[in-house]
Amino acid sequence: MTSQAEPSLGVLLLKRGVQPLRPNPTPLAGSLTNPATFNFPVISERVEGAWVENVVRSDPSLGEPYIVAARRLVDRDAVTISSNCGFSNSASGGCSSLAESFRADVSSPLLLPALLRQLPTPAKIAVLTYDSSHCGEDLLGVDDLDTRARIVIGVIEGGKFWHDELKRRAPPVDIAAIDSIRKKEEDQCVKP
Repeated sequence: MTSQAEPSLGVLLLKRGVQPLRPNPTPLAGSLTNPATFNFPVISERVEGAWVENVVRSDPSLGEPYIVAARRLVDRDAVTISSNCGFSNSASGGCSSLAESFRADVSSPLLLPALLRQLPTPAKIAVLTYDSSHCGEDLLGVDDLDTRARIVIGVIEGGKFWHDELKRRAPPVDIAAIDSIRKKEEDQCVKP
């Protein structure tokens, strides 16, 4: 069968358990699944069984569901694959085995070394993590201590968004709660 779809960014999504109020809701501006964010078509697939709590804990049983969802994206003409959760890289396990046929960086922290190379040496990048107790050095993709020193980790654990996402039927994302975390982190940053 010949595909007629347009080459796209594929995004692996965690389960939320809530059906949208309207079919195919338009993703928020700037979100990972909004095509305008990258000026490139975006397609997505939910990973069966990938709830926040077991993805963050790197549940080894998620490897196969991630591979299945990634293959669905490739079948739909994804030319590269990412995810909506930075912990997906360790939870997905075998997704890297599919990387021979397409680009699969299922976790945005894997992009940190490339991003840091584009910035002047003293510049730092902040990573806002869902759960610092599970955000190990392995997720950051850097081995060099000087490079690691340029990565600042901020946390959202304990807040409303954190508690909401642990629910098996997560409520709709509360943008105001996330924005209040961002503002708090910005206020704590030292500005030059």
